[in-house]
Amino acid sequence: MNGLQWFFPEKLDVVPELLKRDGIVPHAGGTFLIKTGMKKVKGLIDLANLPLDIFHDSNGFIEIGSTSTFSGIVEKMSSNNADSILVKSLGQAASTPLRNRITIGGSIASFPIWSDAMGPLIALDAEVSLIGAVEGFFSIVRYVTERELRKETLIKSVRFKSEKWDSYYFRATRTQFDYPAFNITVLCKRLDNVIKDIRIVIVGNRKKFVRITGLEEKLMNVKTDDADIPVIVRDIDIEFAAKKLGSADYIKQLAGIELERGINRILRSK
Repeated sequence: MNGLQWFFPEKLDVVPELLKRDGIVPHAGGTFLIKTGMKKVKGLIDLANLPLDIFHDSNGFIEIGSTSTFSGIVEKMSSNNADSILVKSLGQAASTPLRNRITIGGSIASFPIWSDAMGPLIALDAEVSLIGAVEGFFSIVRYVTERELRKETLIKSVRFKSEKWDSYYFRATRTQFDYPAFNITVLCKRLDNVIKDIRIVIVGNRKKFVRITGLEEKLMNVKTDDADIPVIVRDIDIEFAAKKLGSADYIKQLAGIELERGINRILRSK
């Protein structure tokens, strides 16, 4: 920690040069740095004075600035759409003091395996806006799977289409404040009781996350009353590691049960 440098930029155009320096990393909420340690960190870019705490709902998109906290997002999204999947997921994450610190940009950049933010954002087909070595909007899945997009870049914001979804969120924990062993996100749109769009994401498995597109395809254009959910879900095979919640086999079975319950609940809801 000796000689740790702090930078306090007030304009975004100076950030790319700072990101090129070895060991210089962005700092907003700081919760993940505390969790993982700072042995390789030589300096911190304080993001507090940059115009990154934004919330826009216009032109068919919701855009959220990277330094927006979980609590701030829940408050703003609740007035817009109380049934939003982000209200459900971020409102349950961690504890109240931590929700007041954790930022959406840091959660995307670090993507801890217990993340309550990433499942919903992946299901929403979110995009991230980057500055630095790479600039522009990129799909969130591409961002987390392509290392080059994360090298010497800063997330400015995340955006997704401003659409109304029926939504379901489940987090597998031992206690309210526990890290989830896994979480399940389900989004659904129906027209005259027929499934017109459905998105299903599980975070916390061996691959970190999976969008279950095969299951989505089986449910598309099916009448909700005709969907044989136990049969459709039965062949889903997702591998998990053992965690504090239980063995790998136990967590796998629990995930299958909760996935069936979640899809059943969202399809049978009015």
